[in-house]
Amino acid sequence: MHESNRDEVSDALSRARLGEIVDSSDDVIVSKTLDGIITSWNPAAERTFGWTAAEAIGRHIMLIVPDERRAEEDDVIARIRRGERVDHFETVRQAKDGRRVDMSITVSPLKDAAGNVVGASKVARDISERRRLEDQRTLLLAREQEARREAEALNNAKDELLATVSHELRTPLNAIFGWARMIQSGQLDEAASARAINTIIRNASAQARLVEDLLDLARMSAGRMRLDFERVDLNATIEAALETVRPAAGAKDITLVAALDRSLGAVEGAPDRLQQVVWNLLMNSVKFTPAGGRVEISSLRAAGSVVITVSDTGRGIAAEVLPHVFELFRQEDSSSTRAQGGLGLGLTLVRRLVELHGGEVIAQSPGKDRGATFTVTLPVSRQKVPTEAGDARQMPDGTRVLVVDDDPEFLDLTAMVLRRAGAEVRAVSSAAQAYELVNSWLPDVVLADLAMPDEDGFMLGRAMRAIFSKRAHVAIIALTAYGTPENHARAIQAWV
Repeated sequence: MHESNRDEVSDALSRARLGEIVDSSDDVIVSKTLDGIITSWNPAAERTFGWTAAEAIGRHIMLIVPDERRAEEDDVIARIRRGERVDHFETVRQAKDGRRVDMSITVSPLKDAAGNVVGASKVARDISERRRLEDQRTLLLAREQEARREAEALNNAKDELLATVSHELRTPLNAIFGWARMIQSGQLDEAASARAINTIIRNASAQARLVEDLLDLARMSAGRMRLDFERVDLNATIEAALETVRPAAGAKDITLVAALDRSLGAVEGAPDRLQQVVWNLLMNSVKFTPAGGRVEISSLRAAGSVVITVSDTGRGIAAEVLPHVFELFRQEDSSSTRAQGGLGLGLTLVRRLVELHGGEVIAQSPGKDRGATFTVTLPVSRQKVPTEAGDARQMPDGTRVLVVDDDPEFLDLTAMVLRRAGAEVRAVSSAAQAYELVNSWLPDVVLADLAMPDEDGFMLGRAMRAIFSKRAHVAIIALTAYGTPENHARAIQAWV
């Protein structure tokens, strides 16, 4: 066979083998002119993008480039014209049905016999699964780091709490024990004995109050706080609290002033707990107001609510501390040199008790050494929750709603109400079940309880927002019995 014929046969075989490789490749292999016109389109390109070779060849490469990525493709062509190669460029391309596909692309210049660049060959690999695994790994890592930070913060708070509780309980106990031993010794005269007895009673009362505050907090955290509601004369409750605070105020020469609306009338509430709210606010003001200062309490009726305001001329609250004054065990000064004692429970209990009454409490202060004002707003009567499932407003039929709550009774009721409103509902009792479900079922709305064991609603919301990051239409809604401003802000921060 003539030498030239052998070369032609060899070239033909090489092209055939190359064609077989291109056709059998799992990677997308496409060639195009320098003007971006597609000249070849292998089966993998058909499978990935949904366009057949007949549909794609002859059309511009922008066929698969999303609008926001067009400048990126122009840059690649410019580099190819200069004879450069683009290696493993990660980007996004668009399929015929609108799907976005994560791709890793390598583009090489095609040259003619004279070495001139006449086109480009593109090899692209679908990295969607890799990206999904990377995103999942990143999410898991972020959740683990957040869990570790929360655990460390909880551990630090626990250590600080134990130290504070030990100090606050031991201090009155030392006084009780010391004066009791003095009485036992028989060495005290009548005046000293009377002083000793008064000191013992005062310190025992303080210790009992600390223990009761801790028990109240435990009851609230476990959802076992019992409130016996009745019609309450709020002014009488305020006056009773004032009487218990007067000795402490008198000891510091603090003036107590009451400006009560005598037409206030009755409210629906738990009288002992409302008195606890007022007492804690008054004692907080007395505690942080220097000798010779002034503490004022007022009441008034406004638009179906009653408002109680406690203001003082005390040390005030720094701007950076103000948003946190109702947080558990939060004190502006928790050091061993602090001027004031206590566990930092009083204002936390105030907030939770007020919320259990359907009200709210806010703190205001112009700044350090400029006093503080606490305002409690309570409804005159408790709002009743509708018991008729038919009260629910209709929603578009077939709206997909995922409900996540660890309370089975609430879960059943919510699912029933939503179904009667026209929704397609899936109800699960944990974050783990929610993650498993959304792998195969895409909701339009997610309703999630904030307080759940193992993984709460804040963590679930962050994870869901990451999962649905490319699906902006999925609404995530928080459900909670404690709709505090802090929880509201945390939910927005986690879910938006």
